Amino acid sequence: MKTAFYSFLPSGGAARVAGHQLYHLRNRFKWRAYLPEGGVPLLPESGVSVASYSFPAGQPLRGIARIAAPLLLWKKALAYRNLCGRIAGDVTADGAEVLLAHSSLIITSPPILSFPGPPSVYYCHEYPRYIYEKGLHKTGSAITDLLIAPLLAWEKKVDRKAAQSANILATNSEFMAKKLRRVYRRKVVVVHPGVNTNVFTPCREVRGKFVLTVGALSEFKRHHMVVEALSLIPEKHRPPMVTAADRGDEGYARYLSSMASKLGVSLSVEKQVPDNRLLELYRGALAVVCPQRNEPYGMVPLEAMACGTPVVAVNQGGFRENVIDGENGLLVPADAESIAEAIKYFFSNPRHASDMGATGREFVLSHRSSRVEAEAVAELIEEASGFNGAPSEIHPSGP
Repeated sequence: MKTAFYSFLPSGGAARVAGHQLYHLRNRFKWRAYLPEGGVPLLPESGVSVASYSFPAGQPLRGIARIAAPLLLWKKALAYRNLCGRIAGDVTADGAEVLLAHSSLIITSPPILSFPGPPSVYYCHEYPRYIYEKGLHKTGSAITDLLIAPLLAWEKKVDRKAAQSANILATNSEFMAKKLRRVYRRKVVVVHPGVNTNVFTPCREVRGKFVLTVGALSEFKRHHMVVEALSLIPEKHRPPMVTAADRGDEGYARYLSSMASKLGVSLSVEKQVPDNRLLELYRGALAVVCPQRNEPYGMVPLEAMACGTPVVAVNQGGFRENVIDGENGLLVPADAESIAEAIKYFFSNPRHASDMGATGREFVLSHRSSRVEAEAVAELIEEASGFNGAPSEIHPSGP
C-alpha cells in the first residue's frame, strides 16, 4: 500500500515517537515522507523516500524581527497553510492511498488534512493549549497576543477543521483523548507511545548522585520546582541537579541559574543535548524528576524507566498512565515539599530505588515498546485505507 507520511515537529519526545513509527513500519507499507524544512530530522533513519520542501517563512522570529511579530506571524501562518496545500497536491499526484500525519509547528493540526487527498490518520500529540486554554499565550506576552487576536481566531478555525477532517484521530493518552474529544468534538483513539528498548538500556555502572530533569527551558516545564525542592533537603544530603534541554527560553535559563545560586543548589543546565548524552544522563542519575504541569503523555519517565532509573513524577496528566506509584516510580503532589520527600526517599533507600528502576524497565518492555506502538498505528492505517468519505462521529458545534 502506498502510504504518505507528514511531519513538521520540533525536537523532543513527539519527534522521537514519529521517527520510531516510520522506522518500525518502513517495510510494512510503501512509504514516501513529505517534510517541510525546519522540522527536526526523524530518527532513527528509516531509509524511506523523502520529499523535502523549502520553507523560509518558517524561521523563528529573533532580534529586531520580534517588533513586527503581529504581521510576520500572519505571514508565517498563511505561508504554512499554502505549503500544506501544495504538499497535499503532491501526495495525491503520487498516488498515496493513506496519509499518516503528526502534529506540527506553527499550526498544530496540519492543514494538509483539510485539503483533498487520500484517507488520513492524524496522530495528535497535543492540541494548541494557548488557543483553547485561558491564561496561556502563543507569543509569551498577553499584550502581543491581544494584537494578534484575529490571527488566533483564524488559527483556531484552521486547526479545528484539520483535526475534524482526518478519517481517524489518534493520540497518546487517555488524558489527552478526553481533552481532544472536548475540543474537536469527535471520536479519538488512544495509542500509547513506546520507547526503543534497544537504545534506552540500563548500565551496570554505579549510579551518580545527581537528580535529572529533562525538557524544554520553559516555565511550563517547571524545572524551578525541582530547584526549590532540592533547597529543602539539608545541604549535607542535597544532591546536585542537571537539567537537559533540547530547546527553550534563555531568560528562563538565567532565572533557573539565579534561583539555584540563591538557594544553594548546584545546578548544571545542558542545552541542545544530543541523544547519546541524554542516554548517559538517564543512566547515571539518582532519579529522574518529572514536574511538568498536565503533561499530555510524557516520554521522559518512560525513557528513564527503560534505563532502569527510578522516576518521581507529579500526579497529573499522562504521567498517571505510566508511573505506578510505589512500583515503577513515585507519583507525588505538584509541590516542592512532596518532590523533596520523594528524592530523599530514593537517596536513603538505594536498594528500593534500584528495584523500582528494574520494575520500570520490565513495564516498558511489556507494555510500552515502540514496536508495539507501531503495530497499533499500522492497524489504524489499514483501517483508514477502507474509508471512502468523510470521517464519522464529528460534531461540528464545538466550544
